[in-house]
Amino acid sequence: MRASRAFFLLALLNPAALMAEAVTGDPEIIGRIMAEQGMKVVPSRDVEGMPMLESEIDETLFNVYFYDCAPSCRRMQFVTSFKLTHPMTAEDANDWNRDNPVGKLFVADSGDPFLEMDIGLADDGLGRKNFEDALATWRAVLGDFRASITD
Repeated sequence: MRASRAFFLLALLNPAALMAEAVTGDPEIIGRIMAEQGMKVVPSRDVEGMPMLESEIDETLFNVYFYDCAPSCRRMQFVTSFKLTHPMTAEDANDWNRDNPVGKLFVADSGDPFLEMDIGLADDGLGRKNFEDALATWRAVLGDFRASITD
């Protein structure tokens, strides 16, 4: 909580410093930056009680999961799934993963694909611009995958 208060105080006193601040593993700060980038963000908790954000890009819902949160989270993961009329095979997922190394695709037993992208936030976190680039990359990965299943 102290870090959050200090962050808000810094933002009030010096908004330019906020832009240069590292993006650490604080789900509240990450959610705020996502909202600034035009994403709907709903804070929540996963089944284990860990912080989670629910969001959406171009009508595709996704979750942001946080891991190793003591005191701040060291890793985060963007995750979404798709319901397909024809099940996807593991071979299809392997082909997509080979050609698209940033997002990781796996197929559930039902044949529904799950798309993930991991981001490390350990210790110093990421620079703000690097995090914004990661969000743009996630948007591109989602768009590329949606295009691959609708062609």
